[in-house]
Amino acid sequence: MIKLLLLVLALVAGLLVGPELAGQQGYVLISAAEQTLEMSVTTLIILIIGLIGVLWVLEWVLRKLLSLSSTASGWLSGRKQRKARKQTQTGLMKLREGEWKQAEKLLAKARPFSDAPMHNLLAAAEAAQQRQDLHARDQYLQQAADLNANSLALALTRAQLHSQSGQYEEALASLRAIKRQHPRNPVMLSLLKDTYIQLEDWSALLNLLPTLKKAQLLDGTQLEALSERAELGVMAHIASQQGTEGLLTHWNRLSKIKRSQPALLVGLVRHLVARNADSEAYILLREALKKRPEDSLIALLPSLKLPDIHPAVVMLEELLRYDSRNPVTHSALGQLLMQQGKWQDARSHFEKALEYRADVTDYAYLADVLDKLNQGKAASDVSRTALKLALPEQPPAA
Repeated sequence: MIKLLLLVLALVAGLLVGPELAGQQGYVLISAAEQTLEMSVTTLIILIIGLIGVLWVLEWVLRKLLSLSSTASGWLSGRKQRKARKQTQTGLMKLREGEWKQAEKLLAKARPFSDAPMHNLLAAAEAAQQRQDLHARDQYLQQAADLNANSLALALTRAQLHSQSGQYEEALASLRAIKRQHPRNPVMLSLLKDTYIQLEDWSALLNLLPTLKKAQLLDGTQLEALSERAELGVMAHIASQQGTEGLLTHWNRLSKIKRSQPALLVGLVRHLVARNADSEAYILLREALKKRPEDSLIALLPSLKLPDIHPAVVMLEELLRYDSRNPVTHSALGQLLMQQGKWQDARSHFEKALEYRADVTDYAYLADVLDKLNQGKAASDVSRTALKLALPEQPPAA
């Protein structure tokens, strides 16, 4: 617009000044390389103005041509982007439908013109892993890293894919790196929990539990179960590495609350029994049962190999004075009496136990006792009852 205005002004000036210079035009001499050119001042001015006009017209034409080229390029680019969006959407749908190969092909093909190429690469990596092509998966992950090596989505996807393919050490390395930058990320915490379980790194899992609780990723029941599992895992590791002495030392270092958990004491007793530390196990059971009778603890007593089982018999008889209808106590006492050869007394307690609950094991014990008492028919009847209880119920014939 400014150039056009200048051109108009120049023309107007020429029209105004031209008549004044008509009688005294003067001349202009241009000499270059032995060539001379003469013209009047008026002619020179007209030539300059004409040259400016030609240049302006050329510039206008070039701009139009470039504008048309840009429009065509933009249209082609937009067409490719629209096609990439459609391919990406179809690829993601195929991924969810389990069409791994087709999903990978579409997602990878659309990536160069995708609005979110990182998204395409991560989804393609998932599809490649589903096809069991870990090499292709890693190539997609590397391409994603070339786009943005610090992407949290990339790091989480890499860890998740490693975990799903059983590469738990690699997953753990990625998750620890994420934890340093994003210590409260819920996806990372959930993956880290699962990875510790798979690697049986129970100590690390115990240390993670307070963070999981704070992040509210597990409810109270789930936290309690996971804590119990981790504690039992630590106990098993110590048992294999340090034996009875290490087990007892570890147990005494636990908090009072944890030592009062029956499941943990059951685990400890079983490890002690496996290492022939039955007397130590009995002492722990006895002290725990004095505070609170638990069926899971009572049921362990017959499994102990004690030099003298009489104190255990007395303890169980004492427990029955407070709860005479407990089938677990009757069963445990019946088993101890069997070990002493007191068949009639054992029979009485097994019958009591079965009166309060039907249990295949107790039926089997009762059948053995009846056999010892030379009551073969009664033993056979009890065995048949136990067999019916053990076998799944058959549907009626059509």
